[in-house]
Amino acid sequence: MKSESMAQLNMMLIFLIANVMALLLFPVYGIYEGGLGEEGSNPWVAVYYLIYVIAVTLLIIYIAKKGKKNLLRGIFYFAIAWAMWYALFPLFYYFAIPYSDLISLGLSIVITIGLIKYPEWYMVNFVGILTTVGVALIFGLSLTLLPIIILLSLFAIYDSVAVYMSKHMVYLADSVIEHKLPAMFVMPAKKDYSFKKAKGKPVRKGGEREAYYMGYGDVLIPGILVVAAERNFGMLAGIFTLLGALAAMLLLFVMVNTGKPQPGLPYLNAGALAGLIIFLLI
Repeated sequence: MKSESMAQLNMMLIFLIANVMALLLFPVYGIYEGGLGEEGSNPWVAVYYLIYVIAVTLLIIYIAKKGKKNLLRGIFYFAIAWAMWYALFPLFYYFAIPYSDLISLGLSIVITIGLIKYPEWYMVNFVGILTTVGVALIFGLSLTLLPIIILLSLFAIYDSVAVYMSKHMVYLADSVIEHKLPAMFVMPAKKDYSFKKAKGKPVRKGGEREAYYMGYGDVLIPGILVVAAERNFGMLAGIFTLLGALAAMLLLFVMVNTGKPQPGLPYLNAGALAGLIIFLLI
């Protein structure tokens, strides 16, 4: 039980690190601010993104059920490399480093190759932090507050349906573990745990949990609001939003400990929104 509690605390630490990095790197990613122009204030943008995510998710599940392992891995690793390229580029561009685009592209490829060769939990987490921080900043700076709030609400509903009703998100999580795909943060609850050797089904062994998993989206989606809060109301607003999400994560872990799959976004998004509302009321 002690090791499981420590794993949960470490998972919260990952969430905290990613969001604090997003808050601190806010000025660096200024090149993306208002990048979508008028489209960034369109409430329907949130619906478009949800439809896109659902379509991609169903496609991935279809490919997984067809047993096309190499195609599945190719899609995931390409997506990760592409996302890291966009996420890393501002870090070099901000300091006026020559060939920033080529450097960020090369670095994203090298990191992706390292992940392919060593698909262990620490590599998956490292890549996850890089990706979620960058993408949260890009979306948080590109969209206005209303579409972001709608986005969080829609994704929370979708996550609940996908876990409790259709259960396709549970199948997707099993596939991610089975094929060692970079889509979830992994925190071992046992010293000898290896993500590389983990099986796709149950994370319990002898009645004890081997590891805790949290989708990249569970950090990314509320992280977008954290960035947007800082953009619109200042750093303190971002901190309040983050604290709200962390408080909600405690409740989420209580539910996770029941042994049943739980959707993270209904808790985390609600907590982030509550944190922002509290800031605006005081």
